[in-house]
Amino acid sequence: MSVNGPQSGIRFTGLSSGLDIENIISALIRAESVSVQRLQAQQAQLSARQTIYDQFRGKLNGLNAATAALGFANAYTTTKATNSDTAIGTVSTTDAASVGTYNITVNQLAKNHKVSSTAQTNTTDALALSGSFIVNGKSVTVEAEDTLSNIASKINSANAGVTASLIDGGTNQAYLVMTANTAGVDAKIQLSNASGTALSSLGFLNGTAAVREAPDANTVLSTAQSSNTETLETLLGITGAKSFVIDGNVINIDPSTDSLQTIADQINLAGGPSTATVETVQENGTTKYQLKITGAGIPGSITDTDGLLEAVGVFQQGYNSQLSAAQDASITVDGITVTNNSNSFTTVLPGVTFNAIKAGTTEITVSRDNTAIKDKVKGMQKAFNDVIDYIRTNSSFDSETFQSGALFGDQVANQVESTLNQLLFSDLGTGSFKNLADLGFTLDDQGQLEVDESKLDAAIANDLTSVKNLLMATGSSTNSQIKYVSSSNKTLASLSGGYQVDITQTATKSTVNGIMAPVLPMVGGEILTFDGALFGGTAIDLNVTSGQTLSQVVDQINSDSRLKDLIVASIDGSGQLQFESKRYGTNGRFTVVSNQTASINNTGIDTTGGTTVDGVDVAGTINGEPATGNGQFLLGDSGNDTTDGLQIQYTGSTTGLVGNIVFNRGVASLVGYRLESFTDTVNGLLSATNTSLKDQIDYLGTRITDIQTNLQLRENTLRLKFAAMEETIARLQSQQGQLSAVFGSGG
Repeated sequence: MSVNGPQSGIRFTGLSSGLDIENIISALIRAESVSVQRLQAQQAQLSARQTIYDQFRGKLNGLNAATAALGFANAYTTTKATNSDTAIGTVSTTDAASVGTYNITVNQLAKNHKVSSTAQTNTTDALALSGSFIVNGKSVTVEAEDTLSNIASKINSANAGVTASLIDGGTNQAYLVMTANTAGVDAKIQLSNASGTALSSLGFLNGTAAVREAPDANTVLSTAQSSNTETLETLLGITGAKSFVIDGNVINIDPSTDSLQTIADQINLAGGPSTATVETVQENGTTKYQLKITGAGIPGSITDTDGLLEAVGVFQQGYNSQLSAAQDASITVDGITVTNNSNSFTTVLPGVTFNAIKAGTTEITVSRDNTAIKDKVKGMQKAFNDVIDYIRTNSSFDSETFQSGALFGDQVANQVESTLNQLLFSDLGTGSFKNLADLGFTLDDQGQLEVDESKLDAAIANDLTSVKNLLMATGSSTNSQIKYVSSSNKTLASLSGGYQVDITQTATKSTVNGIMAPVLPMVGGEILTFDGALFGGTAIDLNVTSGQTLSQVVDQINSDSRLKDLIVASIDGSGQLQFESKRYGTNGRFTVVSNQTASINNTGIDTTGGTTVDGVDVAGTINGEPATGNGQFLLGDSGNDTTDGLQIQYTGSTTGLVGNIVFNRGVASLVGYRLESFTDTVNGLLSATNTSLKDQIDYLGTRITDIQTNLQLRENTLRLKFAAMEETIARLQSQQGQLSAVFGSGG
């Protein structure tokens, strides 16, 4: 007979021998596979233990997060507010709020400005109006075929800070309404005709013009425009030659070539007693430009002959139909009245937000939220108990079945529990409370933390400072110029003597001085460009307009919202303009350049920039270990044995050994510090154990693969041998048959 070899994948039975070859081979291989099954069981146990360790790490991370919530000073400054009349307003607080009671009277609520056209025939007929008008400095062009609905759409497309809507009451009762998008007086809608009389024809304006904004009796301001150099025709759609009279002088303006800056320059060149400047203002983070005219005869000495000054917003016609006047919200806090363009007051009381709802009086009380602080402490308790419960659950042993949990006898789990128990009740506090027992905590017979609620409540209510010193990381110094800022889980607590602070370089601020002292008012528009690290690499341009004195330039810079928090301007002893960074160190460095060569009638900064002295960072060591300076702040380098992550601030001006910093770890801080040795993803004990388990699993996997390969070879060999046996038997049977036939025929 012919039988295919085992490599063909064909299975066979013993046709010649009568044996069940497949079952014989399967039984042999199965018997020899017991070692694989044993190794696979070991592998499964290791994988299960690995899962347990991952979950265990999660529990420890939960405890770490709970202790971290107690590790910072603001964890103990949580406040809450009560309000005697919530119908008057609502109140909320942050950690920055000061404890106290405040009487608040809501005088009036903020309102959005709303104006209306007169009644029109309908919203769909062409109005036969043409020209352009200005809404809050944005030009809107109308054409003869435009309907009331079309004009509303064009106003909304201009993004002028207003919403145009229609009221359609039927024939001869159609109205176009404009509503300011923002409440408050500063958001009052500014309307003027640029060319044509569209707004007047629609009935918005009543024809009587008056000064729009006067910061004082002899000063007027235009509306804020997006450019001071763009032509008035391009900027606002003003066309045709225009003129106005100021101090008896006729000022001629060509909107196709002249700009807002040109108007100011022409007023100054006229030589009258009035002066004009273009000032930069900020609106919602955007730089805009405003014409300012000042003089003893202002505004009476101005005649707006052709409506140019009305078009740029110096004058404003009255409204025929004002549905709602622009109004700021006003509240009185303990006798002091403040206004705001919205009903939400966020800066009157630091850390307190008061939202006015209606007029009336209420009393708010801001107090420390002891319940929130207690909840954070109990959060640490719960996280600790979760860890202990997890260890207990997975360390059980059944004496009847001899089954044990994955952490039974585990050295790492035992070490975690032992370490935590030791830390929680170590004397770490520097105040009235030395350890957690002083706050009412004890361990029950299951190793779980229990707390006497009344004792914890009393501790928080009566001596919160000692509670803080027991729980969080703290630092102190006998030198008032050394301040503790922060630490990391790798910072080692110092002894009572503290760590020496050795300063080799004190932090300084950057300065830029002009190279020439101006003696005359500014002539011609000058642009100062501020750049450098202090400004985050984003240059800021400041327009210095004609007619300003150096003192006025200083005031302009110190009040500019983009600059005032970063630099301070002044005039030095030599009469030169000086800038100083408000930040110490290299991150406070900056440059200032002008678009004009320095002279006696400009700022004296020059196109190459003023004289610059760069600020430097503090430099030195803490406990003899290297530290990196950033402004006045010194941070212990990563990898330091004792001061890794320890940050201090040095405000002094002397170098050398300037004092010591004492660093203590409270319970919560120290638990977080020690947990790092277990949970660190690189060097932690759990990571090392997990790596060991993975190596064992991989090793067993390799052994299993090797055994399975050998078993396959063994199975193939058996098939070959049985196949050879079957062939031999078949051949012998054939020979037997032949012999039987021979001997049988011979008989």
